[in-house]
Parts: sequence; structure tokens; C-alpha cells
Amino acid sequence: MKYNETKLIVFLQTFSENEVADFEKFISSPYFKKGRDLMPLLKGILKFYPNLSQDGLNEESIYKEIYPDASFGDRKSKDILKTLSSSLLKMAEEFMMLANLNTSKPLKNRLLLDELLDRGLIKYYPQYRQKADADLNSPGESSVQALLDNYFLQSTDTRFHIMSLDHARYREHVFRSGDYLSAHYIVNLLRILKLREIAEVYQHVPFEERIPDKLSGRLNLEEIVEFYRGSEFEVFVSFHYYTYMSIKNNCDEDYFHKAKKIFLANRSRLSNYEKMYFYSDLLNILNIGYMPGKDTGNRKEIFHLQILCIEDKAYKLDREKYMHPDFFRNIIINALYVKEYEEATAFVDKYISELEPKFRANMRHYSRSLIAFAKSEFEDALVNISKVKYDLVDFKIDVKILSMKIFYELRMTEQAYSMVDAFRHYLRSNKDLTPELRATYLNFIGYYLKLFHACLSKSKDEALISGKEAMLEPLLAQKQWLLQKFSEL
Repeated sequence: MKYNETKLIVFLQTFSENEVADFEKFISSPYFKKGRDLMPLLKGILKFYPNLSQDGLNEESIYKEIYPDASFGDRKSKDILKTLSSSLLKMAEEFMMLANLNTSKPLKNRLLLDELLDRGLIKYYPQYRQKADADLNSPGESSVQALLDNYFLQSTDTRFHIMSLDHARYREHVFRSGDYLSAHYIVNLLRILKLREIAEVYQHVPFEERIPDKLSGRLNLEEIVEFYRGSEFEVFVSFHYYTYMSIKNNCDEDYFHKAKKIFLANRSRLSNYEKMYFYSDLLNILNIGYMPGKDTGNRKEIFHLQILCIEDKAYKLDREKYMHPDFFRNIIINALYVKEYEEATAFVDKYISELEPKFRANMRHYSRSLIAFAKSEFEDALVNISKVKYDLVDFKIDVKILSMKIFYELRMTEQAYSMVDAFRHYLRSNKDLTPELRATYLNFIGYYLKLFHACLSKSKDEALISGKEAMLEPLLAQKQWLLQKFSEL
């Protein structure tokens, strides 16, 4: 393994500039410093920061940074570097753990409360307990994780009241802890059931029956949901029940709208982290409708939810720096579907900087090509799609299909047939595609060729027959576009 691919370097690559500065102080601190001085090694590595994956960062170059006058290559020099690197890795692990602890107020508060009780400082417990409650249950921070954190706090309270010989309060907090734990369990059971339903029914991933499946078959979930009606747990339990039932019942609209209603009415209470998952569940239900054979009449609903998600800044996890390219792309596609061309353009200009830098140029050109194509500005679409590099891995198929559609509109026969050959080769060599998805794209190629042939031969009969056949094909990508083009001929 190359030195720049070791765990130490991979970990350090994730450090922000502020974290790098704090880590230098961390390993220099007499409290944490152990054994050898690791600062020369860190300084040598940081000369390559922020791009620690570059080839120049190797064992020899780092060793020379530490020992400029020594040679590298013998057993002793390699062992020294290995030992120093191992020690620095342990310090990096410790630093990351403490950094995580410092960002988690509930965990810090709970550890402090436990320490107060361990030291017999029970008279100070109520003061610090009040702060822990304020930090955990502050407005706009409600979450499923908070249910579990509240359970742990209630459990710590039971220990405090036992030590205080207050048995009535002890029993009160035991029962209260049960409320939080049961709500957390039911919500997570429903989450697991949703995931399995989507994976098995819609993604065709088989699973062995596990304990949650056996439990759900013996529980009256509808009755259980009623237990939480009117309680502080209703939002979480009801939302996850409704979304589960919607997915289980072929994306049932009534359950979907019940879930959406309870979410929108309470979204100001939820943490951004939690809102992201709520939006994800609702969008999953709607997007399942775009799989082969499903109705596609819910695009406006998707676009509306995506706009709300952006307004709430709930489109990435708390610790993520960048917007996911898939989310960015889906916003554009749905904006164009509902003919919001100006809004799509404004979105690209405003949010392109939210993407990871390596994606920005490709996504800008790809998005501009999509927008231009939707507006029938095919020459402009061609200019932009030609600037997209194929290292945009996730969207290779999208780029190929968009290119083929542009070639058709501009009657660029030679380029169209060349792209068809490249697309076929890609589909046959790509082992990650499911058989159904591969068939969907291969069928698109077949009907695309029929479309081009009917266009060039100006045969209305051929267009009519192929259009009717395409209408009946259950596995067909770009079906609506193909049918429209056959109809035009």
C-alpha cells in the first residue's frame, strides 16, 4: 500500500484547516503527548495539505522531511517511520473521538452527570441536569436520537433519586424512561420495515426473515400508533407509520398525504438532520412511482418538496460540506418537467458552489445542456454536453441519453450511431446494473434506432407501428420522449 493511501493519511485528509491547527496543539500538549515527538512527522505530512493523495507524498519524502541528512530504504528507517506513523494515527483517532464528543452536548452532559454521581456530588446534580435538559430539548432540535438521549437521561435520574432515597421520584423516572425507549423502538422498527419493503419489492433485493419481521407480524401497528396519539412522540411514530404503510401498499396516496401533513405541520420543531430523513422518506415514496410501469403524475409534488427542502437547508447531513450531485441533478430535472426554466437556471447559478469542487464544471455544463434541450435550444445543448467529461461517473448513462436525444433533434446521424455503439458496450460491460435496468436502456436503444430510421425514411406507417409497440413496452427508458417523437412523425 502506498503511504498516501494509509489509514493515517486518509484520516488526516478529512481534517479542516481549523482541525489541522487544533490537532497540532493537541499532539504538542503535555497532557496528551506520549513517547516520541510526533510534530516533525505531522509537519512533513502537512506540507502536502490539503491534497494528501498526491504521489509526492510517499515514505521516502516524509522520512526526508523528518531526517533531512539520513537515507531511507533500509529496515531500520522503514521501522522508524512505521512506528512514528502508528503513534500519530493513534493520536488522530483520539483527536477525532474528542472532537466528536465536543460537538455532542447530550453525551457530554450525560457523562458529566454520571461523574457527579460517581463522585458523590449529588447536591450539584439538579443544577447540571437542568442544563442537560435545556441542551437536549431546545426548540427546533427534536429528533429520533433525542428520544434515546432522553431515555438515558431519565435512567441517570433514577440513579440520582435512589442515591437521594426518593423512591417516588425514582419510580416516576423509571416509567418515564420507558416512554422514551418504547417510542424510539417503535420508530426504528418502522424505519427498518420501510427499508426492507423498498429493497425487496422495488429493488428486488432478497432478505432472510429477521426478528423485526417476526415482531411486526405479531404486532397491531395501527393500534400501537394510537397509543402515542396526542403525546410528544406522535410526530415521529405517526409519520413513520404512515410512510411505511404507504410504501407497503404500493405507494398509497392517502397514507402519503397523512405523513406529509404531519411533517409540514411540525417541521419547525425538527432538527435539520431529522428533517433531511423526513424529506427523504416522502421523496422516496414519490420517486418509486417513476420506476418502470408506474404513474409519473407526481412530478410537481416532488418539485414542491425539493424546494421546501432547500428552503429548510435540509439537503445534506450536518457534517457534510457539500450537496449530493444526485440531489442537485434531480432538482434540475423536476424543475424542467414542470417548465420552471428560469428557476432551474437560477438554481444552477446559486447552488453550483454547494457541490464538491471536482463536480462543479461537469454539473454546470450538464445542467445547462438539460435546460437548453428543454427549451428546444439544441445547438446550445450540444455545446454544453460536449464539455462534460466522462469522469462524472454517476451520470454516464444520463449524459449518453441526453447526447443521443440532441443528435436526433439535430439529425446528426453519424454521431448518433456512434453513441449507440458506445452505449451498448457500456451496458454490457457494467456489472452493477440490474437485469431490469439494463433491459430498460437496451430497449431505449432499440426504439431510438427505429425512431431515427422512421425519421430518415419519412415513413409515417413505420412511426405509427413503432410508437404503438413502444407504448406497450413495460421496460423502456425515456418512454414519454420516444412516444412524443413517434407521434410527431
